[in-house]
Amino acid sequence: MLTAVRKILGFQMTIAEWIGTAIILAVPYLVIGVAWSATHMEHLHGMDRTDAVVSFLGSIVSWPVLLFANVCMS
Repeated sequence: MLTAVRKILGFQMTIAEWIGTAIILAVPYLVIGVAWSATHMEHLHGMDRTDAVVSFLGSIVSWPVLLFANVCMS
């Protein structure tokens, strides 16, 4: 068990591999965030354009928290 952990922690990656891994992980997160935010836009009505854009972007980033907490980003 300990040797398996050392083998995983001893794995070396190049900068390009780190960037590729980050993109592979970020794309599904952002797609789900956009889909969730697009279906939960009730709180944006009545806001200024800038406030609505910032709130929409904030809900894309924080969709996992908003999924479990019944709050609106205003």
